Amino acid sequence: MEYKEIKIKDSNGVRTITISRQNPLNPITMDLLSEIQDAVRNSGESIIVLTGAGKAFSAGADIRGFLDIDSRTAYSFAMKGHEIMNFFSSYPRPIIAAIHGFALGGGFELALSCDIRVAHPSTQFGLPEIKLGILPGFGGTQRLTELVGETRAMDLIGRGLQFNAENALKMGIVNYVEENYLDKAMEIAADYSAKPRQSLKFIKHLVRSLPDERYNLEAEYFARSFDHPDRKEGVSAFLEKRPANFSKK
Repeated sequence: MEYKEIKIKDSNGVRTITISRQNPLNPITMDLLSEIQDAVRNSGESIIVLTGAGKAFSAGADIRGFLDIDSRTAYSFAMKGHEIMNFFSSYPRPIIAAIHGFALGGGFELALSCDIRVAHPSTQFGLPEIKLGILPGFGGTQRLTELVGETRAMDLIGRGLQFNAENALKMGIVNYVEENYLDKAMEIAADYSAKPRQSLKFIKHLVRSLPDERYNLEAEYFARSFDHPDRKEGVSAFLEKRPANFSKK
């Protein structure tokens, strides 16, 4: 595959994948995720460091694209996202996210699918989809709940709250907050690379094996939210920079 949205660098058993789109906020697309998946799959089972160029790790999906898609398309979009995120979970070597700027929506879900997260102190996190009249569709409802518990996840996802790196560290969402976040990620990757391959593979499988039922249900609900008028109202309000007037039904 020819990579248009990412850059790759290999060194000493570590593959660094940098999201590098023309838009400096690195919005998520299926093409981008497919390129990342291919680069991971064909890495020779290297340790992976995933990061972003420009202003952000990824600030999420292109919101304008949510105006015109129907529930069937939304379901396919969510299931493709799940396939790729679950692939990261099943990849036999650790994947480390080195995060800066913004990790929002699908960008945050991409970071959540990684094994270790290192953030710059200025990073902003969140799953703001409810403000658009929809919900996370790439596993965010499940992975965030597994990290922070049901009560806190309900607050963060149900209100679409945005929070900083220090709070992410306190909640156990990120492992480290470092000014030199990419250097720290590379240090961790080098440490993993020196560990016995088979033992590390077994450990990751035991830690990251997840049930599928609720992930599939998330994709279904994500798709159904696109049939409701709140989706068009939420997305339109976001693009028009005004408060949304959601229905009470």
